[in-house]
Amino acid sequence: MKKIKALAAWLHKRAPRMTLPNVLANVLILVVAAVAPHQAPVLMYKLAGVLMGGCGGYMLDVSLFPYARPHGYLVKPWREELAFKEAAPDHSLACGCHWLFIAACARRSFIVAASMLGVALAL
Repeated sequence: MKKIKALAAWLHKRAPRMTLPNVLANVLILVVAAVAPHQAPVLMYKLAGVLMGGCGGYMLDVSLFPYARPHGYLVKPWREELAFKEAAPDHSLACGCHWLFIAACARRSFIVAASMLGVALAL
């Protein structure tokens, strides 16, 4: 158990933010493939479909709302923020744009989730 906690701490420090969920998902895929090897191609097919649905939903959002992207409501570009500030928001929003930012983020997440769900249920 100590080694697992050390690995999780190392991944949290060194790796990108989605590394741990990706590692866990791959381990679960391997478990399913070991328990029911005849289901492995179906599992890969379904996973590929859901991933394509997510990418398609993101591209749909970007193409339908080119001027209402969430990063457009930030005070300055998020890539220019170099230092991490303790107990402060990562990025400040433009004055009066809080609800627009929330709506843009919610809209994007709903479109991506709906397209992923639609592909998952249709296949």
